Amino acid sequence: MIKTKKEYSNGVVTVVYESDLCIHSGVCSKGLPDVFQPGTRPWVKAKGAGTEEIIKQVQKCPSRALSFYMNSPDREDGEKGPVKAIEAGHKVEVFKDGPIMMEGPITLVGSDGQRKVVANACYFCRCGASKSKPFCDGSHKDIGFKE
Repeated sequence: MIKTKKEYSNGVVTVVYESDLCIHSGVCSKGLPDVFQPGTRPWVKAKGAGTEEIIKQVQKCPSRALSFYMNSPDREDGEKGPVKAIEAGHKVEVFKDGPIMMEGPITLVGSDGQRKVVANACYFCRCGASKSKPFCDGSHKDIGFKE
């Protein structure tokens, strides 16, 4: 298969399409038909929906053929170029003065190499005081942990 990479922008976000990765599941066009229109040229109409809607739909791409990057030169990670879509359903949240929550399912690989599947959510210690590291046990409250 010929590798092609095309970009489509609405001015705020740029959708990147890598044709050689696409499995043609139709998730994109079924989820956001005003933006993703296979069989038309260009097939991605980046102005067909709001930026947040586009990002959420791109993140559902099962093959990662679709990715995106923000057009702002001030991206949080300081890099330019595509941000690969994350798997649908996964989320990492940092709680103020508390733990990091990771929503599953995930595979946790311990320092001993042991693998454990976490189906729902798990909370990781940021303060260093937990007695059940890497997990949070609420010790951040006891020691007055602040960001």
